[in-house]
Amino acid sequence: METTIEEIRPGALVIPYNILVEQALAAEFAEVCRAPIEGIFVCPSARNKFAWFGVIFVRKGIFGGGIFRFTIEIPSDFPASSSLPRVVFSQSIFHPLICSKNKELSLARSFPDGWKREKHSLRRVLVVMQRSFYSYDVDSDKCINSEASVLYKEHRDKFQEVAKECVESSRSMVYDDVKDQENDPNAIRLLPWDALVHKTARNKMIQIGDGSKTQETAADFRREHIFLELGYQISEIVGRSYPQSYSWFDPAEMTVITKYDDVQFSEVRYLKVQRIYKTLI
Repeated sequence: METTIEEIRPGALVIPYNILVEQALAAEFAEVCRAPIEGIFVCPSARNKFAWFGVIFVRKGIFGGGIFRFTIEIPSDFPASSSLPRVVFSQSIFHPLICSKNKELSLARSFPDGWKREKHSLRRVLVVMQRSFYSYDVDSDKCINSEASVLYKEHRDKFQEVAKECVESSRSMVYDDVKDQENDPNAIRLLPWDALVHKTARNKMIQIGDGSKTQETAADFRREHIFLELGYQISEIVGRSYPQSYSWFDPAEMTVITKYDDVQFSEVRYLKVQRIYKTLI
């Protein structure tokens, strides 16, 4: 029997496009994790790779005290897209740069030439969003909500009253699930204090923050915590991770605590955030 062996000539490595997309999105999320933005928590959706869930704690200014949920909708042809991502809030916010109809933050002023993959990032989008809550002095003809812009310029007190209503509305629904995130395991949920769930996590965070156990990482703690609850020792488990993390905020001020001795621990509640860590661990 004669056989023929076809010669395979060397050429460029072919990587499926969907893998390139997933790697690009993972790199974007890794950048946010390496350089967190104060007061902002984000997490990729488990159901839709082109969506990130987020919440911003506005700590000062006219919207100070606001806790606003949002979703970043990433173009389906990312990262090659020239279209901008969309930042859509879950509640109406009376703001010169937020559309009163679809609740979308206008990014046109910060990205006038569209999306440029070589110089833009999703972290940059988050920074622009954060700054939008501290700067409202925009020309009315360039605002997506000209009514809010005019009110801010001509009747500042009235604008502050409406902004305060938005803040109070966000705080009143702080424990509510966001409709579009209800069935997503990575949805960001704010939960009341539960000692059985949160006490160990809080003590460990204090210990790590105090520098008394500097060699242990957050990933180490996540694994140890869940496995101890299941009756395992960490040394018995290899190659598994605990995809949950916790932070906490002052329930009176509704702001994230950055120094744990700023509030009595009996008054603290936790923010439970589901995140994807597979690309980071």
